[in-house]
Amino acid sequence: MKKKTLNGIAWVCAWGCALCFRPAFAMESIASTGTNVNPAIYETLEKQKKVLTNYPILFDASFDVYKSQKDEGTYVVPGLIRTETVDLHNQVDECADMTPQGVAVVDDYIMISAYCHEHKHNSVIYVLNKRSHLFVKTIILENRSHVGGIAYDPICRNLWVATKNEEEGHASVSSLKLATIDSYNFSKTRKPIRFDYVRQLPQMKNNTFMTYYDFEVYCGCFDKKTKTLSLYIYKIEPFSGRIDNRSTRTIRVAGYDFIGDICQGIAISDEYIVLSASNGPDQESMLAFFDRSDDYFLNAKPSKTITLPSRLEQVYFDGGGTLFLLFESAAKAYRQSESIDIDRVLKCDVDTLTRYVRY
Repeated sequence: MKKKTLNGIAWVCAWGCALCFRPAFAMESIASTGTNVNPAIYETLEKQKKVLTNYPILFDASFDVYKSQKDEGTYVVPGLIRTETVDLHNQVDECADMTPQGVAVVDDYIMISAYCHEHKHNSVIYVLNKRSHLFVKTIILENRSHVGGIAYDPICRNLWVATKNEEEGHASVSSLKLATIDSYNFSKTRKPIRFDYVRQLPQMKNNTFMTYYDFEVYCGCFDKKTKTLSLYIYKIEPFSGRIDNRSTRTIRVAGYDFIGDICQGIAISDEYIVLSASNGPDQESMLAFFDRSDDYFLNAKPSKTITLPSRLEQVYFDGGGTLFLLFESAAKAYRQSESIDIDRVLKCDVDTLTRYVRY
């Protein structure tokens, strides 16, 4: 067992022989849009599961719980071999470097955000049918933001996207109406979609991670100079679906060593606040569960922690009992590294997850 330590916390790497099973990359399967829809690495779910045998929690909380569902609850991340998008000159092009960052449950869809690792193409959102698991279409965004998180407001039916104002050098948050997404057809317009609403966030350099909960959008970042984890919380006006400028609050947690500067995602339910953290191929990811409280936002110590394969990105609640996990390890930029690659979104049962507690 190999151990890595970060911020005084021991991270146990239990890769073992799983790293020895590294198959040739999957054959390319292209949708009518020009975006591949097949797994980037493992042609079958059984091959994907084989490399995860040292993580029994994923079998107990994911594959076994949802074995009667299609693909055992998993969703193939499309576009990791090639994605139809636009280049720096706004010309239609194919990108082989898309890197998944965000995942959200959006009514009848699962949506996944991704950016071009080489920064030569516009960022995208892949739309999958939640029930059939089939690829629906690709939404080409109007910029090359890192899109580190996405979140859905089910009341106003808006998808919120973590974006950035590159000219001004600060963060922003943008939204798309679900009706706008439904009507978008890149094969006809050959143009990126236009955001329905953009809110500048000059107080943040980057909108690193985000979520939505109870009429509020949470945007997060970590300041390495002050070593402060900051969450900017914006109230949503229920009629317009836009941010209420009169109701904004900020939470700063100084000296926040538990996650450090590697927080990748946040998810909130009535019972838990969950943070995901990862830092490259050599260190396992961590999922931290914090109990909700009326007296504080985050306690000094999580009530439950779980170690997972490296390169975990956003996590997202579907109701309170299901948590979706997205990894970036199957992207072209990372799949050659000595890590366990995951080319599917995993669906996990929260009750089962929280029974595996590691302090």
